[in-house]
Amino acid sequence: MPTVKGPRLHDAWRKTAADREEDAASLFGYYLIKHCRDEALSKLELATVVSRSDVVDAVDTALHNMMDLLEGFWPLDAGGGKQLALALHVLVTKQGQTAEDLQVSPSQIDLPIGYWAWVEAYGSTPRESR
Repeated sequence: MPTVKGPRLHDAWRKTAADREEDAASLFGYYLIKHCRDEALSKLELATVVSRSDVVDAVDTALHNMMDLLEGFWPLDAGGGKQLALALHVLVTKQGQTAEDLQVSPSQIDLPIGYWAWVEAYGSTPRESR
């Protein structure tokens, strides 16, 4: 069984810009695994056969929880009394130049509710088809 270790919290981030970006990404990854991947996997019981419906449910749990991460649903400890807020930027480029940069999270358009609308509008497995 692997040993679970925590990421560097903000006060322990390294000094160079590239290292700090890596440390920030690592802290994001920690919460992504904790709240999205591991919770989705917990939806699947250990069994010989897993149904497509169970897999779809687990994937939906992971992606919905990703939206929750971006919306600030869980307080994310950055250490030293600080909190981590994640942001989703949509960057539109043309020939390498930024045409538009929109921040859509945190708390801009209610991404967790939007997720279910996207499943219905764009998904090959709408909720009622599981």
